Amino acid sequence: MLYLGTSGWPQEGDWAELSPRKRRERYFDLFNSVEILTTYRRIPDWDLVSRRRAQAPAGFVYSWLAPRYLTYRESGAELRSLRRFLKRHTRLGRARGGVRFLVPASVAVKDFTGWLEMLARLELPGKYAFVTSDELAPLLKPYPWVRVNSAGRWRYQLDKEPPPQAGFAYYSRLAAALRQQKKVAPQRR
Repeated sequence: MLYLGTSGWPQEGDWAELSPRKRRERYFDLFNSVEILTTYRRIPDWDLVSRRRAQAPAGFVYSWLAPRYLTYRESGAELRSLRRFLKRHTRLGRARGGVRFLVPASVAVKDFTGWLEMLARLELPGKYAFVTSDELAPLLKPYPWVRVNSAGRWRYQLDKEPPPQAGFAYYSRLAAALRQQKKVAPQRR
Protein backbone atom coordinates (compact mmCIF):
# COMPACT_ATOMS: atom_id res chain seq x y z
CA MET A 1 0.00 0.00 0.00
CA LEU A 2 1.22 3.49 -0.81
CA TYR A 3 0.73 6.19 1.81
CA LEU A 4 1.06 9.58 0.18
CA GLY A 5 0.85 13.08 1.59
CA THR A 6 2.77 16.10 2.73
CA SER A 7 5.66 16.45 5.13
CA GLY A 8 3.88 18.63 7.68
CA TRP A 9 0.32 19.95 7.50
CA PRO A 10 -0.19 22.33 4.55
CA GLN A 11 0.00 25.98 5.54
CA GLU A 12 0.20 27.63 2.13
CA GLY A 13 -2.40 29.48 0.11
CA ASP A 14 -6.02 29.22 1.21
CA TRP A 15 -5.09 26.45 3.67
CA ALA A 16 -3.61 29.07 6.00
CA GLU A 17 -7.04 30.61 6.51
CA LEU A 18 -8.71 27.36 7.57
CA SER A 19 -9.22 26.33 11.18
CA PRO A 20 -7.18 23.28 12.25
CA ARG A 21 -10.31 21.11 12.15
CA LYS A 22 -11.27 22.25 8.62
CA ARG A 23 -7.68 21.85 7.46
CA ARG A 24 -7.63 18.23 8.70
CA GLU A 25 -10.99 17.44 7.10
CA ARG A 26 -9.86 18.85 3.77
CA TYR A 27 -6.55 17.01 4.03
CA PHE A 28 -8.26 13.69 4.86
CA ASP A 29 -10.32 14.04 1.66
CA LEU A 30 -7.14 14.34 -0.43
CA PHE A 31 -4.50 12.13 1.16
CA ASN A 32 -4.14 8.97 3.22
CA SER A 33 -1.10 10.03 5.26
CA VAL A 34 0.80 12.96 6.73
CA GLU A 35 4.30 13.18 8.18
CA ILE A 36 4.02 15.05 11.50
CA LEU A 37 7.02 17.33 11.99
CA THR A 38 6.16 18.75 15.42
CA THR A 39 7.31 15.45 16.97
CA TYR A 40 10.86 16.59 16.19
CA ARG A 41 10.54 19.29 18.83
CA ARG A 42 8.21 17.61 21.31
CA ILE A 43 6.66 14.21 21.89
CA PRO A 44 2.87 14.53 21.85
CA ASP A 45 1.09 13.73 25.11
CA TRP A 46 -1.08 10.62 25.41
CA ASP A 47 -4.33 12.57 25.03
CA LEU A 48 -3.26 14.20 21.77
CA VAL A 49 -2.15 10.85 20.36
CA SER A 50 -5.52 9.33 21.28
CA ARG A 51 -7.40 12.24 19.68
CA ARG A 52 -5.39 11.98 16.46
CA ARG A 53 -6.05 8.25 16.35
CA ALA A 54 -9.79 8.82 16.78
CA GLN A 55 -9.85 11.59 14.14
CA ALA A 56 -8.10 9.53 11.47
CA PRO A 57 -10.46 8.11 8.86
CA ALA A 58 -10.15 4.42 7.99
CA GLY A 59 -6.92 3.78 6.12
CA PHE A 60 -5.24 7.05 7.17
CA VAL A 61 -1.84 6.97 8.92
CA TYR A 62 0.40 9.46 10.70
CA SER A 63 4.15 9.19 10.27
CA TRP A 64 6.37 10.97 12.77
CA LEU A 65 9.75 12.65 12.66
CA ALA A 66 11.93 11.36 15.51
CA PRO A 67 12.88 13.82 18.29
CA ARG A 68 15.89 16.07 17.81
CA TYR A 69 17.36 15.19 21.20
CA LEU A 70 18.17 11.58 20.23
CA THR A 71 21.95 11.08 20.23
CA TYR A 72 22.10 7.77 18.27
CA ARG A 73 24.49 6.48 20.90
CA GLU A 74 23.54 3.64 23.20
CA SER A 75 22.82 4.72 26.79
CA GLY A 76 20.19 4.28 29.47
CA ALA A 77 18.83 7.80 28.92
CA GLU A 78 18.67 7.23 25.16
CA LEU A 79 16.83 3.94 25.68
CA ARG A 80 14.24 5.61 27.92
CA SER A 81 13.72 8.49 25.46
CA LEU A 82 13.42 6.18 22.49
CA ARG A 83 11.00 3.86 24.29
CA ARG A 84 8.84 6.79 25.41
CA PHE A 85 8.68 8.19 21.88
CA LEU A 86 7.96 4.87 20.16
CA LYS A 87 5.33 3.79 22.69
CA ARG A 88 3.41 6.98 21.95
CA HIS A 89 3.72 6.30 18.23
CA THR A 90 2.49 2.74 18.77
CA ARG A 91 -0.55 4.16 20.57
CA LEU A 92 -1.78 5.40 17.18
CA GLY A 93 -2.80 1.80 16.46
CA ARG A 94 -4.30 1.43 12.98
CA ALA A 95 -3.36 5.07 12.27
CA ARG A 96 0.37 4.44 12.84
CA GLY A 97 2.63 5.16 9.89
CA GLY A 98 6.40 5.28 9.70
CA VAL A 99 9.05 7.04 11.76
CA ARG A 100 11.84 9.03 10.12
CA PHE A 101 15.10 9.30 12.08
CA LEU A 102 17.62 12.06 11.24
CA VAL A 103 21.03 10.63 12.11
CA PRO A 104 23.71 13.35 12.43
CA ALA A 105 26.79 12.91 10.24
CA SER A 106 28.93 13.08 13.40
CA VAL A 107 27.63 9.72 14.72
CA ALA A 108 30.33 7.04 14.61
CA VAL A 109 29.80 3.59 13.10
CA LYS A 110 30.40 1.90 16.47
CA ASP A 111 27.87 4.14 18.22
CA PHE A 112 25.19 3.69 15.56
CA THR A 113 25.71 -0.09 15.51
CA GLY A 114 25.02 -0.24 19.27
CA TRP A 115 22.07 2.12 18.92
CA LEU A 116 20.45 -0.03 16.21
CA GLU A 117 20.90 -3.12 18.38
CA MET A 118 19.26 -1.22 21.24
CA LEU A 119 16.33 -0.27 19.00
CA ALA A 120 15.90 -3.91 17.97
CA ARG A 121 15.92 -5.04 21.62
CA LEU A 122 13.03 -2.69 22.37
CA GLU A 123 10.82 -5.04 20.34
CA LEU A 124 8.56 -2.20 19.25
CA PRO A 125 8.14 -3.11 15.60
CA GLY A 126 7.48 -0.35 13.14
CA LYS A 127 8.33 1.11 9.77
CA TYR A 128 11.54 2.96 10.61
CA ALA A 129 13.39 4.99 7.98
CA PHE A 130 16.73 6.70 8.46
CA VAL A 131 18.41 9.73 6.95
CA THR A 132 22.05 8.64 7.28
CA SER A 133 25.47 9.16 5.80
CA ASP A 134 26.66 6.70 3.16
CA GLU A 135 29.04 5.28 5.78
CA LEU A 136 26.19 4.36 8.18
CA ALA A 137 23.67 3.15 5.58
CA PRO A 138 25.03 -0.46 5.33
CA LEU A 139 24.40 -0.93 9.07
CA LEU A 140 20.64 -1.00 8.36
CA LYS A 141 20.83 -4.17 6.20
CA PRO A 142 20.26 -6.74 8.99
CA TYR A 143 17.10 -4.96 10.06
CA PRO A 144 13.67 -4.50 8.43
CA TRP A 145 14.28 -0.74 8.30
CA VAL A 146 15.27 1.41 5.34
CA ARG A 147 17.24 4.45 4.35
CA VAL A 148 15.16 7.40 3.19
CA ASN A 149 14.98 7.74 -0.61
CA SER A 150 16.67 4.37 -1.19
CA ALA A 151 15.43 1.09 -2.53
CA GLY A 152 14.65 -1.47 0.14
CA ARG A 153 12.04 -3.93 1.36
CA TRP A 154 9.69 -0.95 1.29
CA ARG A 155 10.28 2.74 0.60
CA TYR A 156 10.17 5.98 2.53
CA GLN A 157 10.55 8.85 0.08
CA LEU A 158 10.81 12.60 0.56
CA ASP A 159 10.38 14.95 -2.40
CA LYS A 160 11.26 12.21 -4.87
CA GLU A 161 9.39 11.05 -7.95
CA PRO A 162 7.88 8.73 -8.87
CA PRO A 163 6.33 7.54 -5.63
CA PRO A 164 6.96 3.90 -4.71
CA GLN A 165 4.40 1.16 -5.23
CA ALA A 166 4.32 0.54 -1.48
CA GLY A 167 5.57 2.50 1.49
CA PHE A 168 5.46 6.22 2.21
CA ALA A 169 5.92 9.25 -0.04
CA TYR A 170 5.88 12.75 1.41
CA TYR A 171 6.34 16.10 -0.27
CA SER A 172 7.37 19.37 1.34
CA ARG A 173 5.19 21.32 -1.11
CA LEU A 174 1.45 20.77 -1.31
CA ALA A 175 1.44 21.27 -5.10
CA ALA A 176 3.92 18.40 -5.56
CA ALA A 177 1.87 16.09 -3.31
CA LEU A 178 -1.33 16.94 -5.22
CA ARG A 179 0.43 16.28 -8.54
CA GLN A 180 1.51 12.84 -7.34
CA GLN A 181 -1.93 12.16 -5.89
CA LYS A 182 -3.50 12.75 -9.31
CA LYS A 183 -1.03 10.33 -10.90
CA VAL A 184 -1.58 7.49 -8.45
CA ALA A 185 -5.30 7.97 -7.74
CA PRO A 186 -6.45 5.86 -10.74
CA GLN A 187 -4.14 3.01 -9.61
CA ARG A 188 -5.63 2.99 -6.10
CA ARG A 189 -9.24 2.43 -7.12
